Amino acid sequence: MADPPAGWLAARPRVAFAVVRGDLPRVVIAENEDVLARVMALEVVAAAAPVELGGHADGIRAALLDEQWPEAVLRWMEATGNVVDAYPDERVWRDADLDDERTALELRMTRIFRDDG
Repeated sequence: MADPPAGWLAARPRVAFAVVRGDLPRVVIAENEDVLARVMALEVVAAAAPVELGGHADGIRAALLDEQWPEAVLRWMEATGNVVDAYPDERVWRDADLDDERTALELRMTRIFRDDG
């Protein structure tokens, strides 16, 4: 198998994603951190009923109107007790990046196959 081209890891596509914890976790995926923050603000934070937010609704609305997306998400988490785990810059693995032959080779070089303790 030929060596991968120089910079092949850096050239792979990247995504940002968030996991909204809960009884039914929700995953939000976007092309970058900025888009992720806007999507979270629109689809998660702004979708909340004001009654769920108690006295925090006005502060959350203000953050949304000021386009302070991360602030709106933080205030929403404080108000609801929900937790969001965000991963702003993750690589997307494609079949072309890790085909069967490369996987078999890489696998044999992993820690689990070493006898060094």
